[in-house]
Amino acid sequence: MTRIRPAREAAARVGVLGTRLVLDVGGRMGARPGEHRFPGRPQPAGLELEAHTPYAPGDDLRHLDWNLLGRFDALLMRRFTAEREVVVHLLVDATASMSVPAEDRKYAVAAELALALAAIALASHHAVRLVVLRGGAAPSASAVHRRRPGLVAMADLLDDTGPSGTLALGDALGEYGHRHAEGGAVLVISDFLVDPDALEPGVAALRRRGYAIALLQVLGRGEVEPARVLASGELEDVESGARHAVRLDPGTLARYGELLAAHQERLHAIALRQRASWASLVSDVPVDGFVTRDLVRLGLVRPR
Repeated sequence: MTRIRPAREAAARVGVLGTRLVLDVGGRMGARPGEHRFPGRPQPAGLELEAHTPYAPGDDLRHLDWNLLGRFDALLMRRFTAEREVVVHLLVDATASMSVPAEDRKYAVAAELALALAAIALASHHAVRLVVLRGGAAPSASAVHRRRPGLVAMADLLDDTGPSGTLALGDALGEYGHRHAEGGAVLVISDFLVDPDALEPGVAALRRRGYAIALLQVLGRGEVEPARVLASGELEDVESGARHAVRLDPGTLARYGELLAAHQERLHAIALRQRASWASLVSDVPVDGFVTRDLVRLGLVRPR
């Protein structure tokens, strides 16, 4: 029997976004640039002219310096300083809270968003590492990928990991920054149903390492509008095991809405203080629409 691999299917859907969009993280980084240049330096195209080399058969005539040809009657090719490579670290929350409400498919949507951003980053000539933050276990990390076929390997990693367990997300981010001190860009995809005060030190640790940071939230529709999935009964916290009797009368729903809005405001405030990008996606909103609308408006991606 063929095993269903939803992340692989998602990779096929969102891969086309890389032909339309560019991941714009270079200008958001701290003082630390990427550490590795692209192969071949200097390169035939870029922003900063570095040198001229004699024309050789097969060279692209678009890079011939026509001004020097007119002045010196010499065929010289323009060569530019190679851009620095940015490593984009995609950190995906795979704790138990990402599995509920089950019908909202939060983890599947988070995986699809991660793959969409990976496709855009690879097409933007960035390197990509996917890391799945697992509850109660060490993170599962992919190799650093630089070409489109890496999407399949990253999709397989997501398909092979299911949400479970608990994780102190702030501590995990701080530890990741400590282990990967080279800087770059880090895009964290989570429901962020954590204490904001415990999250901020981890985000600050990444900022100190020179990372450009984006905090991308995936919430279930049932978390935004709980009356859709429950009127009364008992709720169990899948991470702590705590149980609570609930009755969603108008007063309770109003109080829930206030608490959720306050939580979102605190998370957004953290992003502002730490100079991180912040966006929130409800899981029944198409990922491609979120990327092409919300993330373009945010400036994290831009049209080609």
